[in-house]
Amino acid sequence: MIQSGRFRNALSLPASLVLGGLMLLMLAFFFLYNARGLSLPAAALLTVASGAAFWRLLVTGQTGKYRRLMFVAGALFFFPSFIANLLEARGSMFLTASDIFATETPFCHIVLPMTILPYLLEGVLIFPAQLSNHYAAFYPMLLIWLVATFTLGRGWCSWVCFYGGWDEGLAALPRKAMLPVKDPDKKIRYFNFSMLLFVALAALATFTAVYCAWLCPFKLITEFDQVTNGPSLIAFVLLVLTFFGFVVVLPLLTKKRAQCMSFCPFGAFQSLADKLSLYRVRIDPTLCNGCQACLRVCPTLSIHEDCLSGGQHQAQGKVLLTCTKCGLCMAACSRQAIRYEFTWQPCTPRPGRFEPTIARLRSGKRLARALAAGLSLTVELSDPKALLPFSGWLFGCIIMGGFAVNTVTRLLNLVLHGSFLFN
Repeated sequence: MIQSGRFRNALSLPASLVLGGLMLLMLAFFFLYNARGLSLPAAALLTVASGAAFWRLLVTGQTGKYRRLMFVAGALFFFPSFIANLLEARGSMFLTASDIFATETPFCHIVLPMTILPYLLEGVLIFPAQLSNHYAAFYPMLLIWLVATFTLGRGWCSWVCFYGGWDEGLAALPRKAMLPVKDPDKKIRYFNFSMLLFVALAALATFTAVYCAWLCPFKLITEFDQVTNGPSLIAFVLLVLTFFGFVVVLPLLTKKRAQCMSFCPFGAFQSLADKLSLYRVRIDPTLCNGCQACLRVCPTLSIHEDCLSGGQHQAQGKVLLTCTKCGLCMAACSRQAIRYEFTWQPCTPRPGRFEPTIARLRSGKRLARALAAGLSLTVELSDPKALLPFSGWLFGCIIMGGFAVNTVTRLLNLVLHGSFLFN
């Protein structure tokens, strides 16, 4: 295992300065543009902290480590802000009939696969959210999803999802799995495709977001139907069981993201949508020695033995379509055989087309050497090892940053004024 702290994904100092500076400017815009009062120091603090963490990601190449830090922090910041806003607006976390009829519920990305068929066939949005004129309305969220899917694909589930940090963070706590999970037949990782098919058909048949109403674990920490009768009691019990089962207990026992890997229909949906993404994770077969370290650390069982050696229906060097591009396998690989790559590139890297030109320019005079440095920097900045982390970090901060600023602002308000709520 490499101990130098610098990995294959590390960028040069000039490239890190360019991307780090650009990220800091964009974070400052998104975090600070509407900051007032106590939210101003909160936004400034988060801008600096997030920018510093991204800088460390760039210069060390430890993508998985710093991505996880951002991802888990985003999830932890999300739920206090969301719950506090509900308490101020409604006085409780309960979702009542009047709230549903008012269509003021923020549109959740997990419900997207269930809304598509009813909306296309009948023009009906089966989730109680507005189509537009709201920060989390259907159309804005759809646009964000389309752009993020084009750049990240299934990477949404490791960079953007404000729920995913729960099972990833808990899965990272144990030093070793108390309940090791092996899936040689690839059945576990594809269970959520069955869930996707079920909830999509059930939504079309009932015009109800079935997963959200009965199965989604995260309703327990956001909003849920008020318990008033037998069915609502059953729904609440199911929420408790799925949350503690898939989000807490199984990740702690297995060191795997059980909810994301096997129970979330949106994860399966993103795996299919990943075909539209620009980037993939590739394993260089000329460097891989078959040690299977990547297989053991993958939190979603997205690397199989066939990915390393080639096998039936699986090309050597290509990971499974459930890969979330989290980067943990790259840090685990002692041979640095794993990298981000463009979708159309082969598993075995080809010599860069500009390398001979750069080499010739570097052997020339001062102007030629300056041109070589500029061309080398341009090539490095256009490499997927720079583009994917930049896209993932930016999207993650845009989606989760508002909640983070709100939570830190509320904490400051608690310290200064004795209340986490604003009214």
